[in-house]
Amino acid sequence: MSLTKSGALEGLFSSSAASRPDGSWETNDLLTSNHSGKDDFITSDENGKESDDESEDRGFRKYAKLILPHVGLVLLTCAYTLIGASIFYSFENPNELTTKRQQLNLLYLRQEQFVTSVLQLAENNETDRKVWTDIARMHMHNMSDHLFIAFEKYFLTSTEVKRNTTLEVWTFSTAIFFAVTTLTTIGYGNPVPITRAGRLACILFSLFGIPLTLVTIADLGKFLSEHLIWLYGNYLKMKHYLFRRVENRKEKREHVCEECQHRGISAHMIPDDQKIPAMLVLSILMLYTALGGVLMSHLEPWSFFTSFYWSFITMTTVGFGDLMPRRDQYMYIILSYIILGLAITTMCIDLVGVQYIRKIHYFGRKIQDARSALAVVGGKVVLVSELYANLMQKRARNGARDAFIIENLYVSKHIIPFIPSDIRWIRYIDQNDQTSMSTSI
Repeated sequence: MSLTKSGALEGLFSSSAASRPDGSWETNDLLTSNHSGKDDFITSDENGKESDDESEDRGFRKYAKLILPHVGLVLLTCAYTLIGASIFYSFENPNELTTKRQQLNLLYLRQEQFVTSVLQLAENNETDRKVWTDIARMHMHNMSDHLFIAFEKYFLTSTEVKRNTTLEVWTFSTAIFFAVTTLTTIGYGNPVPITRAGRLACILFSLFGIPLTLVTIADLGKFLSEHLIWLYGNYLKMKHYLFRRVENRKEKREHVCEECQHRGISAHMIPDDQKIPAMLVLSILMLYTALGGVLMSHLEPWSFFTSFYWSFITMTTVGFGDLMPRRDQYMYIILSYIILGLAITTMCIDLVGVQYIRKIHYFGRKIQDARSALAVVGGKVVLVSELYANLMQKRARNGARDAFIIENLYVSKHIIPFIPSDIRWIRYIDQNDQTSMSTSI
């Protein structure tokens, strides 16, 4: 065995040596070849890792391209709101403190005038009751008028009148709240800009900000509607899966998810005949409104019904202004609730309103087709609408139940102009691919 091994080694060495021109042999050649093989293996691993990193980088970039426009839209709206709130605060806050101080001084002056008049009557020993009554009523009317103007126009409060001090209404939190309610078209009406510069800024701010905010809220509503469709699709998938498992019938596989898979559509999509029920969407909106009622009853000194009323008025952007949150420490929580609620309201309109709009378009087109349909009567081609009008006139004239017999009411293909059989393949602008296919069939 040793001879065999030595012979084999000698043959290996000799063949390697013969391959060299000088016939010499060096062991470094073998080591060099081994190292080169290892280097090639390491290089291939590195290339594989680099390709994986590149694929991950591509996936991240693709995801970033999808998500960045939506995030950028939200950030742009937030930045626009903060800029507008800063402008309103800089215009209205100094003016508020000055005007309130002036109104308090005028009220104090009216009080002093009333006291002076009473003292003069006492010094003059005036005993006529009518004189005292007339002077008291005159001063009370003047003071009441001034108080109403101060309360309504300058938002002066009873606490400020009692303490003879001014309290800030136009805080920065209030300015943000005013900016949000302006952009969302809620418009509670309290507070409002008083200065000319503030009102001009409000016009320009609303002119550019309202479209931006409506687009942002619509984008958020679309995001919520797509995820709700995805959840509802998974619910249907699980429902049919459990039903199939309990019944143990393989032939009952014509459920929504398998139909989507056969058509090459993702499993979370729902066919047109199985849209999200309107009651489910309405229940989500009412549940969120009730949640707002519970939240506001804890944040504000309101009852649950009052809080529910405020929440509903706010979600529908009615905004009467009879109820206003007053606690600044909870203002950002309330703003978050309002913005999310408007997105949910938009989602409900997107999911339910679109379905009924399509139905209205469908019935309108059918009625239009019926009016433009043709019929053969007495060898003449007439419109169905004209035929119906003639029938009604004869019924009114003769009183007969059957005015005349319509012969051959169906359209004759030899008389009526040719209508292509694939005319239904032409889509209306609000139809999707599945709707056009179903109408064509």
